[in-house]
Amino acid sequence: MYPLPWYGILLISVPQTLLVIELGFGLFGLNLDLKKALLVAFIAGFITYFLRQSSVAFGLHTIILIITVAFLVTVIAHTDILHSLAASLLGFMLLGVIEGVCLPLFLKMTSKTVRDLALHPGLNILAFVPVLLIALALFILIRRNNFVIYDLEEGTDQI
Repeated sequence: MYPLPWYGILLISVPQTLLVIELGFGLFGLNLDLKKALLVAFIAGFITYFLRQSSVAFGLHTIILIITVAFLVTVIAHTDILHSLAASLLGFMLLGVIEGVCLPLFLKMTSKTVRDLALHPGLNILAFVPVLLIALALFILIRRNNFVIYDLEEGTDQI
């Protein structure tokens, strides 16, 4: 994994983690206080900075972050660890799918490569904008329609 400067962490990792929490936990009917979610996002961003500086194998950093976010939410928001893990997995999966669709399109439209993203942090931030907009739109739709796939608080199906 290539390193990301601190401003890249603030503009990509922190909002990304916040969206992971809001999307994943929201879809499971777990409402987290925004201040607690922001605290988790900033701590995870701090950890991400050092993970990206290290020589952790590609993909392993994501697994570490999923576990970290689940653990942090459990400790900070006093939620069940399995609920936190399920919600974190769902949130990361959703953002991963959005990113998996947007990033190749961005690279094709700009005639850039993944290597260019590694060399130019500003380009990395620009590539995150479509992901952010789509994830925000999805978040708004979910919230506006009170969409829950499975309510972990109640333990009942909502579909």
